[in-house]
Amino acid sequence: MSDISFNCPKCQQSLEAPQEYANQVIECPACQQQITVPGPEPVEEKAAGKKCPECGVALEEGVVLCMQCGFHLKLGKKIATDFK
Repeated sequence: MSDISFNCPKCQQSLEAPQEYANQVIECPACQQQITVPGPEPVEEKAAGKKCPECGVALEEGVVLCMQCGFHLKLGKKIATDFK
């Protein structure tokens, strides 16, 4: 896993933290401000307003399942569907 890169919101010091520190409160080594290490971006936000990575059809914001091909954006794979 790669480190999380971010800036302290108070002093703008460039910081890095291991992934396991995501969403935990730490002290900035430069200004001693208590800050929360940012967590990973949710998959839904990454997919918002984009195309299906499997078939390329345009997806509306917040969509989790491509109705064209059955690709599940959260799972990152096609799932069995009954729709045609």
